[in-house]
Amino acid sequence: MRTIFDERLAEIHRDLLQLGIVVNEAINKAIQAFVTKDVNLAEEIIENDLKINDKENEIDKKCTETIALQQPLATDLRRIIAVIRASSDLERMGDHAQNIAEVTINLKNEKHVPELEPIIQSMGNKIMKMSTDIIDAFVDFNVEAAREIALRDEEVDKHYNLLRLTAIDIMKENPDTAFSVSDYSFIGRDLEPIGDYVTNIGEGIIYLSSGEIVDLGKLN
Repeated sequence: MRTIFDERLAEIHRDLLQLGIVVNEAINKAIQAFVTKDVNLAEEIIENDLKINDKENEIDKKCTETIALQQPLATDLRRIIAVIRASSDLERMGDHAQNIAEVTINLKNEKHVPELEPIIQSMGNKIMKMSTDIIDAFVDFNVEAAREIALRDEEVDKHYNLLRLTAIDIMKENPDTAFSVSDYSFIGRDLEPIGDYVTNIGEGIIYLSSGEIVDLGKLN
């Protein structure tokens, strides 16, 4: 009986890893589409968002069935709850990637603002590294890595603040850029929460490991 349960948990963890890979790919492509002005790639991201939603629903269903049928012990229940939370956070990260893709499409006929693009690119690179590393940390139950990754969110927040301030300065100097600049701000607004969701997953790793409920956001 225990062997069946362990296999079920392993399957759920594999599903989460697959979801993480798909979401990270969506984030990566969303940033790439924006930087290269690739509307076709942006449309592909939007179309593929349904796969992310379906995978998240599949994981949630498997977790719910496992709780109902297997009556897990406290430590096993923590693992399942941590997976449910991480899966939900990943799905929301995918939603933000889709939002970025939609903004990229909206920008296709707008004037680009070169002063803002390096900030978006740097912010995106940090987000992609965080989202990739947090999945590895979850697979390995690596608490130290979870804490370290959460600290990086401060740099994401700094980039977002720089983006906003730079956008305001540009609009003051040239009010005609207001529409284009606002779209860049929207992209920053979608990138910034991804760092928060990564931090949430880090909190889930700690909960999974020890049962301790922490707020890693307070580390920043």
